[in-house]
Amino acid sequence: MENASEFPKFECAISNTKEEYDSEVESFFTELASLESDIGLLMLSDLKWKENYQKILGYITDLETSIIFKRGVPDTEFIRSLVKGEDPQDEIADILIRAKDYVPALLIRAQSRTRDVMTLFVRMSRIPRFSGGFTKERFEGLLPLRKALFRRAVEVSRK
Repeated sequence: MENASEFPKFECAISNTKEEYDSEVESFFTELASLESDIGLLMLSDLKWKENYQKILGYITDLETSIIFKRGVPDTEFIRSLVKGEDPQDEIADILIRAKDYVPALLIRAQSRTRDVMTLFVRMSRIPRFSGGFTKERFEGLLPLRKALFRRAVEVSRK
C-alpha cells in the first residue's frame, strides 16, 4: 500500500514501473503533446501547409508509438524532404518583426518546443529503464522537423 503522504504515481508502459508525475518520462510526453497541439493550431492557421502539418502529426504519433512499444522506427523521409538546401540565417526577432500575422510566431513556438522534446529525448535515452525506447534511430527525425518548422517561419514571414 502506498504511503498516504506520497503523491499518486502512474503506470509507465515503457518501463513497466510506477513513475512519479514529475518524472522525466512524463515531462517528455507532456511536451510532445504540447508540440502536437501547436501543430494542430498551425494546421488550422496556415492552410497552405495543412497537408504537411497532418503528415507531421502522423510522424509524431508514429514516434510516440515507436517509443512506447519499442516497435519500428518512424519514417522520416517526408520530414527530411522539407529541409533541402541551405539553412536560413534569420534571427527569431527579425522573423517576428516582419510577420504580417501570428503564423510565424506559432511556428517559432513549435520549433522551440521541438527543441525541448529533443532535449528531453536525449535525457531519457540516458536512463537505463527508458533507453530501449529512446534510441538514436528514433531521435533522427526531430532535428529535421525543427529545421522544417523554422524554415516555414522564415518563408511565411517574408510574404
